[in-house]
Amino acid sequence: MEPVRMPPEKPTSSLLKISKKFHRIIGIVGLLYFAAMALSGILLNHPDLITDYDLPRSMLPGDYEYRQWNRNSFRSLTTTGYGRFINGEGGVWQLSGKITPVDFNAGLPESVYLRDTRDLTESGGLLWAATRGGLFVRGRGASRWEPVKLAEEPEGVVDLVKYGDSLIALTRSDIYFSEASAPSVFKAVTPKREAEEEPKRSLFMLVFELHSGELWGLGGRLFIDLIGVFLLFASITGGWFWWKRWRGSLSSGRGGKLARKGLKLHIKLGVYLTPLLLYIALTGIFQRPPLLIAIADATYEIKHHPAPLDPNPWHDIIRKGLYDKARETLLLATSEGFYEGGIEGLLSGGETFRKLREPTPPVSVMGATVLEELEAGHLVGSMSGLFLWGRDTGTIVDLFTKKSPEAPKGPPVGKEMVVGFSREGGLWADYDRGLMRGWGKAAGIQMPPALAKEGRISLWHALFELHNGRIFTFLLGWWAWIVIPLGGLALLTETATGFYDRIGYKLFRRKKR
Repeated sequence: MEPVRMPPEKPTSSLLKISKKFHRIIGIVGLLYFAAMALSGILLNHPDLITDYDLPRSMLPGDYEYRQWNRNSFRSLTTTGYGRFINGEGGVWQLSGKITPVDFNAGLPESVYLRDTRDLTESGGLLWAATRGGLFVRGRGASRWEPVKLAEEPEGVVDLVKYGDSLIALTRSDIYFSEASAPSVFKAVTPKREAEEEPKRSLFMLVFELHSGELWGLGGRLFIDLIGVFLLFASITGGWFWWKRWRGSLSSGRGGKLARKGLKLHIKLGVYLTPLLLYIALTGIFQRPPLLIAIADATYEIKHHPAPLDPNPWHDIIRKGLYDKARETLLLATSEGFYEGGIEGLLSGGETFRKLREPTPPVSVMGATVLEELEAGHLVGSMSGLFLWGRDTGTIVDLFTKKSPEAPKGPPVGKEMVVGFSREGGLWADYDRGLMRGWGKAAGIQMPPALAKEGRISLWHALFELHNGRIFTFLLGWWAWIVIPLGGLALLTETATGFYDRIGYKLFRRKKR
C-alpha cells in the first residue's frame, strides 16, 4: 500500500484575502506614523545637520513649555565669586536682587541644542561652563563667554571636576586637564581602562546602536538612513495608490499612471528589503517599555560584539565625574558602571582605572545626572532617583524612602526622576515636577519669561520626543509608553503581510494553473 502523499502547504485564496486586508488597513491607519518615524529617524541620525534649528515649545502638543524649572531647565545652582547662577538646558541665568534670574548667555552658542549647559563652576578665578557645544570661560568684568579648545574636533562637555586650583573637563569619551598656571590650556589625560576577565557591555546600548546604525559608524548610519528612505517611500506610494483607487482615478490621468508605477516599485523593493524592515522594527520596539525593561540592566560579553571596537575604551560612555578627596581618586559614572583611578597617576599618564565591584547605586539607562561628594558619602542621582552612597560603610539609601533601593516596577525609572541638584538649600529637580526644596516643597524661584513663556526647543529634541513616542503623552497619558512597541509590531505585521501577499500570490497563481 503506497503512503499517502500530503500536498505542500500553499496559501489559500481566503488566507491571501485576510493578509491583504491586514496590509491595507495597517498601511492606511499607520501611514503618517510610519512616515514620521522614518523622517525623524533619518534626521536624528545626523544631529549636526539640524542643531542650528529650534522652534517655540508652545508649538508642541501637550505640556512641553517649561514650568517651575522642569524638563532639564535646572541642572544646578552654583554660588561663585561672580554671583549665583542656575544652569541647565536653557543655558546660564544669574540670580540677582531682581525677582527673576537674568540672562547670562552672551557668547554661548545661539543654538538651543548646543547651549545646553551641563555644569558650571569657578576655578582659577574664572567662570567655566560645560555645554553641549563645548567648554566656555568668562573672566571677571568680561561681557561674554569665550570658547576654549579641547581637541581638534569640537566636543560637548558633560561635567567639570575641580582639583585644587586646576580643572578637569569630561566629555563623553575623553578627559582633559588644565593647570592653574595656564587655565585655558587643556591637555588630554584619558586613562587606560582595566582589562576585565570577562568584559561586558550594556545590551541596551548595543540594541540602540543596532537601531541607529551607530555600531558601524557613519557608514552604518547611512545604511539605516536608506531603510528609512524606503519606509518613507513605501508609506507615500502605498497611500497614494489607495487614494487614487478610492477616488476611482487610478486608470486615468498622469497621477493614476504614476500611482501604478509607484506601487510596482513599492512591491518589488518591499520584497527585497523585507529583512531590513523587520530588523529596524525589532530593534525599535526595544527602545521603550515594556520591552526596554527586559534589556535595561542586561549585559553581554564583549567577545560577542558584532563590530570592531573603538580604540578608545571610554568611547561615548562617560556621564559624570567626582574628585574623591579622601581617596585622592577620580570617580567616573559611565554607562557601563562606576570606574575609579588615582588622580596623580591620571595626570602623569600612567593610571589605569578599575571598575568598582562593590555595590553601587542604581542608575537609569539615561545615565547619571548627579554625582556629588557630601560629608555622609556620595550623592548619586538619575532618572532612577536620588541615593546616598556610603562607600566606607557599604550602604546605599534611597533619600526619598529612607530605605535600600528597590528595582522599579514597570518602566525603568523611579518615582522621582532626578535631573538636577544643588547643595544650596537642598534643591533638586524632577524632570516632570520641576525644582523642589527638601522632600517635595516647590522651591519658589521664578523662571524668567524668556524660558517660561518664550522657551524654545531644539529641532533635534522635538524630533526625539516624536521618535520615542513621548510626544503622544498629551493624548494617551501613561499609555504613551506603548506607542513605540505597538508601532513596531504594526510595522512587523505590515512588512510580513506585504511579503506574504507577493510571495503567496505567486504560489497561489501557480496552483491555479
